[in-house]
Amino acid sequence: MQTNRLFPCLFRVLRTSLRVRETHGLTSISPGGLKFSSVAVDAELPSFVSEGVGKWQIVGAACITRLPVICPPMTPIEEEYSKLIAKLEVEHSLRSDHELRLEQDQIRQDLLKVKEMDDIELEESSQQTAFEYEDACVEELKAFKFAPTVTEADQKGDIQTLNRALDRALVLLVKQKLGDDCTWVFPQSPWIPGETLRQTCERIIKEKCGTNLKVKVLGNAPCGFYKYKYPKQLRSSGYIGAKVFFYKAQVTGVNGEVLPGSDIAEYQWLTHEQLNEKLKSSYAKSVFKFLVSDL
Repeated sequence: MQTNRLFPCLFRVLRTSLRVRETHGLTSISPGGLKFSSVAVDAELPSFVSEGVGKWQIVGAACITRLPVICPPMTPIEEEYSKLIAKLEVEHSLRSDHELRLEQDQIRQDLLKVKEMDDIELEESSQQTAFEYEDACVEELKAFKFAPTVTEADQKGDIQTLNRALDRALVLLVKQKLGDDCTWVFPQSPWIPGETLRQTCERIIKEKCGTNLKVKVLGNAPCGFYKYKYPKQLRSSGYIGAKVFFYKAQVTGVNGEVLPGSDIAEYQWLTHEQLNEKLKSSYAKSVFKFLVSDL
């Protein structure tokens, strides 16, 4: 009896799924990401793709981030917590080999003071003691110079290089020609039929940033979404606007050079606070829904 009820239910679910896939032009959700059907996009689109008269153009965009190279300075509460953890670790830990050696050397020195030379071998007394080793380490530390955290690019105010703001996360922003104007956005390009959105994003990185910048795309699904309408004079192609799907990507190397594409007028590596100065308010609102500040 339960089996007779189960088969009609499964049939209705499969039929509904096929209708949704055919209607929305979604051919598959593969390991490479979302894949749309070019036939469905060129045909009459449903409400989630079309709005009003005309069609929405599907666009991919890459949010390329360089993670901090060095640890940022600790906040007061982090410093206090770090000292507490270090204190507890010393109190509850066993003595190290160096601490045990210090005790043995102290006993040996006490024996030397009372002139009990028979208990000490001459070879042992001529070796470097733990106290002497500590003094040598202290002198070596004093002579060591830490590399500066403020680079030459920081001093010059060069924001087109990765060798700056080493304790902060940087995001690549480009001044890209969109229509007749150049706008500060993440590198973007229209989706080409047959591609997954991840493949579109990987193509964008090569076309807009060059091959010298080593970047890894994170995930097969978009992390954010933004929609805007084209000016009326640019709607001759049949698209009334663009629906932009953002993908996160990370720079895998410490150094890397951006070779901007033909439609890129300028590029900058910016911190999260500097993004607000360049991006439009509506664009920034969509971006900061998935881009978390590192402060």
